[in-house]
Amino acid sequence: MIFVTFAAYALGFALGLAADRGGPRVRQDWPVYLRAQLLATAGIVGIVTAWRLTAPRQLVGPVLVAAVLVVLLAAALVTRRGGSTGTAALDAWAAGPNGTFWVVPMAGAFAGPPAVALAVLANAAYGLPTAVSVHLLRRDAPHPQRRSTSWVDQSAGLAIGVGLLLHLVGPAPAGTHWVLVVAGPLFAFTGAALFTGSVVHPHNTQEPHGRADVRRWLALSLVRAAYLLPIALLTGQPALAVVAALSAFGAPAFNPPQLAVLYGYRSGVVNAAARYGWVVLPVGVALAVLLR
Repeated sequence: MIFVTFAAYALGFALGLAADRGGPRVRQDWPVYLRAQLLATAGIVGIVTAWRLTAPRQLVGPVLVAAVLVVLLAAALVTRRGGSTGTAALDAWAAGPNGTFWVVPMAGAFAGPPAVALAVLANAAYGLPTAVSVHLLRRDAPHPQRRSTSWVDQSAGLAIGVGLLLHLVGPAPAGTHWVLVVAGPLFAFTGAALFTGSVVHPHNTQEPHGRADVRRWLALSLVRAAYLLPIALLTGQPALAVVAALSAFGAPAFNPPQLAVLYGYRSGVVNAAARYGWVVLPVGVALAVLLR
């Protein structure tokens, strides 16, 4: 599974670079691809994950991990220094864990289906802070957004609601576990492709990042690590420890460069995270290997 996951990342990065050479039409249509990917990943997997819940206690660990986004958003809003709340939300997201496209695939590669299930549940728990961040991003977006696109941008939270309602029909079929099995490599491929294509998109490459941007990203990243590292070291549950370790130190979040293009934000913090966020990745991998 590790080989398949890394192969999916490699193919995704290659596709993202190829897309950048697709010309103005591809760049112009990039928001369409971003929203299509959002529906295919957050939507489908969110429904299945919520449907497969069997007990409320399953959410304790995932909610504990997902609360890091609340902490980061609060820190970014308090320290935004006159900037818009949308920009602060984007800063917080840029310093947050890469739950969907890094933690889910790598948790499965290192600790198997139990860790995948927990990581996907954590992604589900991200729904509330993510919905707040998306609302702030849309409200302050430099590129005004059509109201009809709101349901797509908020599909992660809506999917959880649909999955919970499906419990009224009955338990999830056993075959739905295959959605979680293939989710890791699928997320690795699509996430890497759209992240790469967004990072090299002219909208982002035309925005430089200065020392102040790097310092802000680093400060928020330290908040993330300070919150998640004790969970990884003290939980005593291998699956939760692996997910927390990969969340504390991992690949930069793939969504912020995409959201910057989608909503029109010019963010040096996002560009700093996309460049320097990879530095801590070996730390998270080493911790995951030790704690699994």
